[in-house]
Amino acid sequence: MIYLNDIPINITMFPDGTSQVWKLDKGIEYGAWNRYSYPFHPVVRWEFSYEGEFMHLAQLSMLLRSYGYFPKLHIKYLPYGRQDKHISNHTTFALTTFAMLLNTLGFQQITICDPHSLVALSLINNSHAVYSITELKEAIESTQTNMLCYPDSGAVNKYTYAYCIIELPYIYGEKEREQETGKIINYNLMGDPSGKNVLIVDDICDGGMTFKLLTAKLLTAGASKVNLFVTHGIFSKGLKTLYESGIERIFTQDGEVQ
Repeated sequence: MIYLNDIPINITMFPDGTSQVWKLDKGIEYGAWNRYSYPFHPVVRWEFSYEGEFMHLAQLSMLLRSYGYFPKLHIKYLPYGRQDKHISNHTTFALTTFAMLLNTLGFQQITICDPHSLVALSLINNSHAVYSITELKEAIESTQTNMLCYPDSGAVNKYTYAYCIIELPYIYGEKEREQETGKIINYNLMGDPSGKNVLIVDDICDGGMTFKLLTAKLLTAGASKVNLFVTHGIFSKGLKTLYESGIERIFTQDGEVQ
């Protein structure tokens, strides 16, 4: 879904399967949005559902710029964020393709909520990252967390900077992978969770295998409770399998997941 100044945009689907963004607030046509300042930067918010929305985003940007506006973009979940490898026939590189196309749309500023890696910021022009600090603090308070756990050293580097105002001890895991398939087969914990209410923190939960293995390791090592906070919850395998692993409560940037 795409919003303009918090209002869903109008999309018309045509019989041939194509679509168009139009019929926005009539104020756009008379310069009413520029009444108090110029240039005015309308805010576009993209809550990604499917990649076809990119065409709508492109049409909206073109329409706004045709009336002299300079739109800003907020991306709640960055599509292709995990496909950040170099371009080859054997790697997932679609982030580079996406960034190249996005850069043509002329957004004055692009805010990305918790991108998977800093590669995205280097590829997407005028971009910067924001993090769900308020939502994480609420999850910490609600669960009475007294220790954070990051799934790997990369998350440590990212979140100890992003969430530096949160003064809690943390531990992290080191993944052991099966050499042939790359599948995670074990975790080594770097730190002691004994007697702690632990909150695992990461950016994305897709199928959740990482968090299930990590939870098992934390509970075996003596953690009294394990909860999970992820900015973006895909949950492609459902929630039941996560709860059955020993995770008691799950939170995202939108609040607790039931």
